[in-house]
Amino acid sequence: MNALDYLVLSVALYGANIVVQGVFANLKYDPKTLLGNRDDFAPEGVGLMRAKRAQANFTEAMVLFAPLVLVASATDKLGGLTDLGAAVFFWSRLAYLVSYVAGLGPVRSLVWFGGAAGTGMILWALSPFAA
Repeated sequence: MNALDYLVLSVALYGANIVVQGVFANLKYDPKTLLGNRDDFAPEGVGLMRAKRAQANFTEAMVLFAPLVLVASATDKLGGLTDLGAAVFFWSRLAYLVSYVAGLGPVRSLVWFGGAAGTGMILWALSPFAA
């Protein structure tokens, strides 16, 4: 697979993160509350809060990752380091979501670094310093 394939998979994973939030919301609140204006929500459960924080972090990561993959595609620099970086990013983000929702703090931090490293690999491949 190339970096564009991993970008598509990352978008799908982003959507799956939204579904995870929906599942936790439906476990916490009754349908009438969820269909309402949500002005008087009771405090959210731990799972829902974790899923929301994971989603916010994924948004930040995608803002860096997606444009780099698109630039790599537009400049014919897919392959090698860009594909590897995209793979590292995707699998790290999957592990990040699972570890965050499961409450595995140290693992979550390590796989976050993996995702950042994957993005950094693509950035390096696109930089004027890359061979």
